[in-house]
Amino acid sequence: MTNTTRNKNKIGVCPYCKHEWTYKERLLGYVIKPRSRTKCPKCGEYLEPSTMTMVYEYLAITLVLIFVIFIIPQAPWLHWTKVLLSAALLLPLIFIFIPFSVRFEKQVYNVKKK
Repeated sequence: MTNTTRNKNKIGVCPYCKHEWTYKERLLGYVIKPRSRTKCPKCGEYLEPSTMTMVYEYLAITLVLIFVIFIIPQAPWLHWTKVLLSAALLLPLIFIFIPFSVRFEKQVYNVKKK
């Protein structure tokens, strides 16, 4: 495995300066903000999440939403139990799964100059 492949596969590493993001930086800089572009806290380059990161996130979010919207409301439990179960599904997604699965990659856009 080459050095570039190894760094690309590492979780939360800037592909430009190889800065390894802390949990707090991933949570505040990536999870809370919109997904379009994120700045590296060390070098200031704009980063974009890798394609696999986006696939994993959308798959996890879809599965959680199916449970929260369709399955949990049909359960014959008390209302507060449904709320707690929904929170038990959403909070680990936001605070554990997404921060520990984000990978960044360089995006090269072929923009034609006028």
